[in-house]
Amino acid sequence: MSPEDVGSRMGKLVKDRRVIFFCLLIVLIVLSLYFASNYQKHLENPNTSIIINNYPLGESVAVSGVVADIHDGSFNLQDTYHGINVNYTIISGEHVSKGDQVEVLGILQPSYQVNATKILIISSFDYSFMLFRSALVALIFIFFFFHYWEFDLKKLEFRRRR
Repeated sequence: MSPEDVGSRMGKLVKDRRVIFFCLLIVLIVLSLYFASNYQKHLENPNTSIIINNYPLGESVAVSGVVADIHDGSFNLQDTYHGINVNYTIISGEHVSKGDQVEVLGILQPSYQVNATKILIISSFDYSFMLFRSALVALIFIFFFFHYWEFDLKKLEFRRRR
């Protein structure tokens, strides 16, 4: 086999769409795994995973979850991390309702209490409506996309329908 044959085979291999697809897929998987294993180290404020592993008492934390109970001057926030339920007591005068999605920035106290400095509230209706409209838009997009395009499995490419 001559060097020219090897060069032409390598050129064809590099231009083959299947090879490019699988190389890009491998790069995407590696980058996703790297992100999943390292993003916790670069958070500005610790979240539930860091609180469970290393309780940073007196530090600013960012927690989120669903409002479970409401009390005078506080409410209970339920968060789940890898199957572990964590119940925070959020000290705040903010008006929330049971079932609301809440994100809280505050100072961590003993016994999973957080003195809130900033709160973002998404009501249960707004959260459900956001999911509904996102699913509706996704279905409309998929319908129109496949109305005008088709996927060629042999060449792994989308082709415009005629």
